[in-house]
Amino acid sequence: MRGIPDSATFSSVGMEINPGQILSLALATVPTMLTVLIGILINVSRLTDLRSHMDSRFDEVIGARLKHLEER
Repeated sequence: MRGIPDSATFSSVGMEINPGQILSLALATVPTMLTVLIGILINVSRLTDLRSHMDSRFDEVIGARLKHLEER
């Protein structure tokens, strides 16, 4: 039976993370986080625009129906 090579075994020796590695990981994730945040904010503003447009259209329809009822 074959054994596991020494290079494939897990060892905690030499696995310390230095501050430079932490900084590089943090800097690598910042653009992605900013892109997602900007996308969320744009999406929310578009939903707000849609909501105001739908409200104005519903107000027009309701106004037209009320006007039609008043004419009777």
